[in-house]
Amino acid sequence: MGWLDKVFSKAKRPKNANMNLNVSMKGYEPTFSAFGDLTLQSDIIYSAMQMKARFFGKLDPKHIRIRDGKIELVTDSSVARLLRRPNDYSTTYDFLTQAYFMREKDNNCFIYPDYYISNAGQKIYTGLYVLLPSIAPIIEEDESGKLYIRFLFINPDREVVFPYEDIVVWKKNIEDRQFLGGGRYSRMSDSDLLNSLSAYHTSKEAVAEAAKLGCYIDGILKVNAYAADNEKTKNVRDEFIADLRKNKSGIGVLDQGTDYINIQRNLKMVDAATLAEIKNNVLLHTGVTMDMLQGKFTEEDKEAFYENWIEPAALSLGQALEKVFFSEWQTSYGDRIEMYPKKIRLMSTSEITKVVQATINAGVFTLDEYREMYGYAPLPNDEGKQRPRGFNNLDGGTNINIKEGDNEPKE
Repeated sequence: MGWLDKVFSKAKRPKNANMNLNVSMKGYEPTFSAFGDLTLQSDIIYSAMQMKARFFGKLDPKHIRIRDGKIELVTDSSVARLLRRPNDYSTTYDFLTQAYFMREKDNNCFIYPDYYISNAGQKIYTGLYVLLPSIAPIIEEDESGKLYIRFLFINPDREVVFPYEDIVVWKKNIEDRQFLGGGRYSRMSDSDLLNSLSAYHTSKEAVAEAAKLGCYIDGILKVNAYAADNEKTKNVRDEFIADLRKNKSGIGVLDQGTDYINIQRNLKMVDAATLAEIKNNVLLHTGVTMDMLQGKFTEEDKEAFYENWIEPAALSLGQALEKVFFSEWQTSYGDRIEMYPKKIRLMSTSEITKVVQATINAGVFTLDEYREMYGYAPLPNDEGKQRPRGFNNLDGGTNINIKEGDNEPKE
C-alpha cells in the first residue's frame, strides 16, 4: 500500500449519510472559487513569496506543557517526534516552507496528520502531510451537524472526504467565509494586484521593444556606381544586407543618386522612478520591499517583517495544530504547540554581540547557547551547560579572575 492509499484509507464518507453543503452564518451560500495562481507567473511575486516561506522555515516547532506558570518541554510524545520529523519525505524546514507557500498562494493550507489508535485508545501520530487538492474543497455536514471536508485530487483522480476535525486548516485572510480562509475581499485585492502586474509586465515589454528598435536601419549609404553594372558594388551591397539581417549593421545600401539620410530615433524608455513605483505597488501586496529581496535588511526591517508576517503566521499554525493534535482535556492540562522563532538567526554578528553583552552578567544563556548564536558546535563533555555570570565567572564552575600581568588564573 502506497503512502497516499494509507492516508486516504481513513477518508471515507459515512454510509447512508445525507450530505449537504454547509452554509455560513452570513446568510448566503459561500462561493468556492478554483485555486488561482496567475500572480505567481510574475517573477517579483514568486520571489517575494519564496523569501517569506524561507524565513518561516527557520521556525522550530515544539510540544510544550504549561504547569503552574512553568513551561515544560515535551520530547517523548508522538506529536513532539512528528514536529522534529514530519514524514519520511520532508524535513521540518521543507514542511514549514511548503506549508507557508501554499497558505500564501491559496489563503489556506490543508495538512493531514496520519495516526493510528493504540491499545490504550490513544491517537499515535505518525506523519504530517500537506494536501494539494486540484480545486478548493467543499465543506459538508451530515444530519447530526458533523462537518466534513471534501477534496478532489488528480494523478490519479480521486475524491475523498475527511471529518473536518481531522484536517489542520491553516487559514490566511479570515474574512467572510465561515470555515476557510480568504473570501470576496481577497479576490478584490488579487484583482488589483493583477492590474499592477499588468502594468509591470507592460513596462518590461516596453524596454524590450525599445531594445529591438535599435536593431533596425539607422541610415542610408550612397554607393558611387549602379549595382546592376558593377559586380563589386553588388557584393558590397549583399554583404551589408547579410550583416543587417544578422543585426551586425544598422546601415542599408542603395544605388548611386541617392543621398545618405541618417534616421533619427528618439526612443522613449520607462524611467527608473516610474519603474520603481510600479514595482513597489506590486510588492505592497506581499509585505516585502526590493531591498529585502536583495538581502539589504536593517535591524528595524527584520523586526517589522517578523512581527507583521512571520509571528502572526506562527501563532496561527500553532493553534491550528493544537485543535487537531490535542483534546479539550489535554489543552486544559497545558499542552501547547509553540513555534519558537529563534530570532537570533535574523541578527547580524554585531547584533548578536549586543545580545551577549546585555545578558551575560545575568546568566540568561548557557555557553552552548551563546556558541549556537555564533554558529559554533556545542562543547564536549557537557562543558557548555554552564551559565556565565560575567565574562570570567561560571555557575557551577570555578570563579576565574585574571589580573593583568598574571599568567595563570587564580581561584
